[in-house]
Amino acid sequence: MDLQIRCPRCGAFVEAEKVFCVRCGHRVIPLTVYDLSVDDFVYPPDREGLESLKQFKFAFPVINALLVERYVKEVLRWLSKNASRIDFSSKLGSIIRESALILGLRSLPPSYIAASDKPNAFTFGSTKQRYLVITSKLLDLLSEDEVKAVIGHELGHIKCEHVAYHTLAEILMRGMEFSSRILGAGLELLSPMFRLMLLSWHRESEISADRASLLVAGDLRIVESALRKLEKYYGEGGGPVESLFEVFSTHPIHPNRIKMLREYYRSSEYSRAVEKIRRRLSYAKALTPRCRYCGAVKKITDLFCPVCGRSQI
Repeated sequence: MDLQIRCPRCGAFVEAEKVFCVRCGHRVIPLTVYDLSVDDFVYPPDREGLESLKQFKFAFPVINALLVERYVKEVLRWLSKNASRIDFSSKLGSIIRESALILGLRSLPPSYIAASDKPNAFTFGSTKQRYLVITSKLLDLLSEDEVKAVIGHELGHIKCEHVAYHTLAEILMRGMEFSSRILGAGLELLSPMFRLMLLSWHRESEISADRASLLVAGDLRIVESALRKLEKYYGEGGGPVESLFEVFSTHPIHPNRIKMLREYYRSSEYSRAVEKIRRRLSYAKALTPRCRYCGAVKKITDLFCPVCGRSQI
């Protein structure tokens, strides 16, 4: 039988195998040892750089309030006029849910399709909430599998806790485009050392997200194909492409991204992560709070019902 679980956030009933509430995105099945962790795929220099940035945690709450949250409100205001919310029960929503399950996300980010003539996808947000945006042109340009790879990349940023720092980097890169009414004097709070560390780390963080893209896509050819299409698109616009999903000067150049992806693809680390994902997906029916046969309460990680003894797999 299909076990239904009531979402503790919005009250909707959700099939346990969906893991996430299709109404609000809340995770209804807790993370377990079978789920992918950041340590399973993170690029070590990314982890080290992020730890260095966190040394400035005494200043980040102020920066977050003065800059990041203000910027987030401005982007959300723009999305309210130029984008539509993605329904998690839709086909695209199901791709987001599946990608989030593979990567072991704690919740689904509110997600949007933005009307744009440029293929792009990005995450943004503060320490409180993260968001995902996909442009209409990206959906037109890429195949469904390639879109899934893009989503995997962006959800990888969420999994690795990059988003608030990435949003701050975006503010630094685009600061001159925004009026002082939006940014105020908050940029002055960012020391030159913090800015340098932030923009330097950004490149390393993209490697972790590329690894997440590969794990979600499950096929190196798909990720490379998406890279080629986007490189060709932006290349025809004049100038080299330094980003797959966002054009930042802090992104690795295309050949380096491919080189590092291929190295990861051949590594034992990748093989272990793929096996962990395979096992988690095969245990989908078992990792529930009740037996799917007799309905008895059980631990999430019990693979056999403690009452009727039947295998849950």
